[in-house]
Amino acid sequence: MNADHENVGLGGDGDEISAIEEVENEFGVRLDYSDAAQWSTVGDVYAALLAQLSPEEAKRADVWDRFSRAICRETGISPSRIGLESGLIAEDGLWVSVASGRRVLFILAIVAVIIAINILR
Repeated sequence: MNADHENVGLGGDGDEISAIEEVENEFGVRLDYSDAAQWSTVGDVYAALLAQLSPEEAKRADVWDRFSRAICRETGISPSRIGLESGLIAEDGLWVSVASGRRVLFILAIVAVIIAINILR
């Protein structure tokens, strides 16, 4: 994991949903969204993934590489440039205002859409 901790660059235009689905599809799991309102870093989503994996699978050497490729697939950020502290949401331009109180509402909306998509499947 690179110390530069580049932001993943999700922008709130639906790409965050796709990024989470990429992670779920890569590992064949569904993440527990009960704490999704607090997800603000790559490490938060990674911890949610590890909680869904068997202890044996969670210890595999390739888990981080597979995860980082999946979470970055939507934005094109190089997986080698992110770390556990990397932010999920782009912090430049319009989406700076998503931080603080709006971030919670934004993430709750994401969770609601993901749940709705999963119910409709």
